[in-house]
Amino acid sequence: MKTLQDFFTDNHMDEVLHSLNTIPWHFDFQQNVITSNLSYIDTRYTNGLSFHQLSFEQFTEAILPEFREEMLEIYSRVKNGLTTHASIEMRMRIGESQLPVWVEVNIVAKEKGEGGLVAKAVGSATIIQERKEAEIVMLRAQRKAEQANMIKTNFLSNMTHEFRTPLNAILGFSTIMAHSTTIEERMQCLGAIQTSGSQLIQMIEDVIELSKLEANEVELRRNLIDLNILLEKSVEEAKPMRKPAVTMSYHNTEVPIILHGDEAKIMLVMKQILDNACKFTEQGTIDVYCHKSSENAVVTIQDTGAGMSSETIHHMFDRFYKGNTFVPGTGLGMSVVRGLVELWNGTIKVDSKQNKGTSVTFTIPLHAFFFQNRTQQEVKYHF
Repeated sequence: MKTLQDFFTDNHMDEVLHSLNTIPWHFDFQQNVITSNLSYIDTRYTNGLSFHQLSFEQFTEAILPEFREEMLEIYSRVKNGLTTHASIEMRMRIGESQLPVWVEVNIVAKEKGEGGLVAKAVGSATIIQERKEAEIVMLRAQRKAEQANMIKTNFLSNMTHEFRTPLNAILGFSTIMAHSTTIEERMQCLGAIQTSGSQLIQMIEDVIELSKLEANEVELRRNLIDLNILLEKSVEEAKPMRKPAVTMSYHNTEVPIILHGDEAKIMLVMKQILDNACKFTEQGTIDVYCHKSSENAVVTIQDTGAGMSSETIHHMFDRFYKGNTFVPGTGLGMSVVRGLVELWNGTIKVDSKQNKGTSVTFTIPLHAFFFQNRTQQEVKYHF
């Protein structure tokens, strides 16, 4: 009956080493020579030399710099008899390969020479490149999950605060209104309640719209639109939001701009951008322009407000990002804007200078806005 040793002695050891991508090696400390057999590893990592000899100095040169110090420490400990076994995971170049790979090196002291120093050691170097790549992918996924969890936590915290403000206003003014004795007081309270209610509705609509965008369930309708009329309507609806010292105008092109598009979605994009302009413009003007290029209708909203830093511009389309935490809002509006503009294959660009104002320009394709089926009145996009 064969023993386990007989099993490996016959011809199965080669198969095991091949399957593991493992290089057996022998190190002679006195001769300072490492002898290895590279024929057991995949040719992706080397040319499969049967026997390969290196001095320890050549071996360390093949190790990437960030791992050399640890390898030298292990070498010293084994040579001086301070440990009989050691292992290390590191990146190095195998054989004549120029591409570094991850290896797990195991060292076992075998013979001692004069003075108690180790004379010889044996070990193995196993290619663990695929395992390391899988670990990197898993680590990235973990970081992404942690980031998503942090975003969710920040979102819930932010939403709790943002909802509380208008709700407190509604409850407070409702109480005052119940005890008011004049029509003027009641009308003032009613106006404050309506404003707070509108803020709540806008927050809920932003969350719903962003959720639809992320779930790829936004519907784009295909209706004939006179863009001049639509933009003028957007400006008129936004005028009550502006500060008293701000003038808001739409500069009509006097040339009809007709396209097939979703009126409600374009109005939503305009509302979000104009809302931001109103929040950050204390005095001056908010102007809306539109012109037609060969491919697109180009809409620009320009204000003389506080402007933004380069960092704020860089992050302004991020979900839940607020350049100014003291200004009411969920930080979702511009994320919704970018999502909708990209959904109809448009582009959006922001130019801004602090204390000088901001200009937001987005495009709406004039042609091929939807699929080729001209008889279809509504198209649902799934990406």
